Amino acid sequence: MMGIIATVIQAYQFVLFIRFVMQWIDKDGTNSINNALKPVTEPVLAPIRDKVTFNNIDLSPLVVSVILSIIAWLLASVLQ
Repeated sequence: MMGIIATVIQAYQFVLFIRFVMQWIDKDGTNSINNALKPVTEPVLAPIRDKVTFNNIDLSPLVVSVILSIIAWLLASVLQ
């Protein structure tokens, strides 16, 4: 069971990483990859974006990824 949860969390973290990189490459947000990832990531990123943006750098994907890592670690501890 933990293997499935860990795989899903890792896959979502990869999507978040791609989204983080795309904000540097695609400044205007018109790239098809960026548009495909927005519906998957925006519901999670939007609530914390205004709290973790520094000097016009959106750090919300990084923050969410760290939170997901902590959740995965806690679940692994509980399920073992």
